[in-house]
Amino acid sequence: MNANTFNRIICFTRCNVPKPEPEELLSKIKTAEGSPISVIKETTHPAEIKRTLKVKIVPWGDLCLHEYRWNARRVALSPFRLSRAKRTWKFYDEMLKNQVFVPEPVIFLEMKKLIFVVKTYLATRWIDGGFSLHRLALKKDIPYPFDFLTILCICVDTLVKFHKAGFIHGDLKWSNLHYVKNQHPHILLTDFDALRQTSSLRLQGRDFARFLIAPEKYHLKKESAELLIERYLTARSSCRPPLEKAIRKYLAKKLSGLSR
Repeated sequence: MNANTFNRIICFTRCNVPKPEPEELLSKIKTAEGSPISVIKETTHPAEIKRTLKVKIVPWGDLCLHEYRWNARRVALSPFRLSRAKRTWKFYDEMLKNQVFVPEPVIFLEMKKLIFVVKTYLATRWIDGGFSLHRLALKKDIPYPFDFLTILCICVDTLVKFHKAGFIHGDLKWSNLHYVKNQHPHILLTDFDALRQTSSLRLQGRDFARFLIAPEKYHLKKESAELLIERYLTARSSCRPPLEKAIRKYLAKKLSGLSR
């Protein structure tokens, strides 16, 4: 069997220059991976599959590079479902069209053996000047004054657009939402590993409710949480009852578990 048939590279790029050959692009990625600007998230356990780096790759400049090292189970299932990175690439334009601010994916590359995906790279544009909700809540070295409840309300408006577009994030913890003062819209969503396209109101309600679970070191007042819930439900008034039921049920279960 020809080696090129057994090992294949599938890649897509967004840039204003001629698309590089797959082998050339992989070489650029590996060079950047070997000398990153910084390590955002390193794998510390054999079960972990994702590594995240800040790198520089010409002609795109500074990028956030995600490397997915698939385990045997995920490799076996890869012909039958979209990978995490492929979903991000596929749904980016639809999210952008619905005014949901997410880092633009500019490089997607998958390494295959026959029909099986064994490794995936996704590079998105690096966004400067953003602070996660987690960091804002704890007021960690924020260089400007801000009203945190107002920022949470802006987050709710973003999630309304996101859910109306037919998506759920799957992991709306505060470290995955960022406030970028010099951008519009101001709220940046990140980490789309659990991204799904669905019109299920139950799942969308649960997704929103996850956003209301504050980090351990921050107490979100009950009246503030109720204000955010009401803002979300008012914006989605045509389907309020099933959404409210899903939100209340999720919060009751999660908050009772945290209080034990």
